[in-house]
Amino acid sequence: MNENKQAPNKFLNPGRVKVVQGSILTPENTGLRLVLNVANMRGKAEGPMYPLFDKKWRQVKTEVKGWYNTRTGAYKLGAIHQVSVQSDVWLVSMLCQNEELQTDLPGLKTCLTAVRKLAQYEHATVHLSTLLTETIPELTDLLQSELVDQGVSVSFYKEP
Repeated sequence: MNENKQAPNKFLNPGRVKVVQGSILTPENTGLRLVLNVANMRGKAEGPMYPLFDKKWRQVKTEVKGWYNTRTGAYKLGAIHQVSVQSDVWLVSMLCQNEELQTDLPGLKTCLTAVRKLAQYEHATVHLSTLLTETIPELTDLLQSELVDQGVSVSFYKEP
């Protein structure tokens, strides 16, 4: 029997999931924290997270628009772009929405794989707002399989 499924690594400790009553603008924990955001192929700063980010990290919109304006062959669904918004907080934009602002699930999975590799390399934790999981319901299951099961800790923030 040939199966493409990998056997679970019994030596890998799964990541932890934490739900926080608070704002994503003040992520908890120590060390490097990766805050997730969603970008689209239009290059517009549209979505539920941008008004929230404007309160503290105004450069996020500028960075997303700049990433679109300087796009190359690497600007395709499944790409990620990180920007440092504080010394220990990086905002990671995941390019996983098409021109009609519909989520491309294979692209989202590719983004999360890249986020996992970045988090593991940098020994970082991943943080996201429940506003994002409400917009993309499939995101919760993908976070579990692509990050938590692979040893990356994830915190969900319920905005006040």
